Amino acid sequence: METDNETKPRRQFSAETKLQILKEGCTTNLTISQVCDQYQISPTLFYQWERIADRAAMSALQGQPRGRKELRSSEEALLAEVLRLREVIAELSSENLQLKKGRWR
Repeated sequence: METDNETKPRRQFSAETKLQILKEGCTTNLTISQVCDQYQISPTLFYQWERIADRAAMSALQGQPRGRKELRSSEEALLAEVLRLREVIAELSSENLQLKKGRWR
């Protein structure tokens, strides 16, 4: 016999399973309560998943802004460092080539 202090371990549903349950709730002739009984979940949980799925769908379907993304200051600093290092490499490569040809200053 279970006491009030003992709880059942929580079940974890994969995203695929949640989507399957939501689709079943919308496409079958069963009521939401019947679908929830079948999977042993509460209707509240079903509707919570449905709200989350609706928000995610709206986010996914909204148009993305065109053009380049704005860079964060940390990204800008990294790009500036890359450009500086490229210039250093070009200068060192040029000096190395001159030394190989015997044209040192």
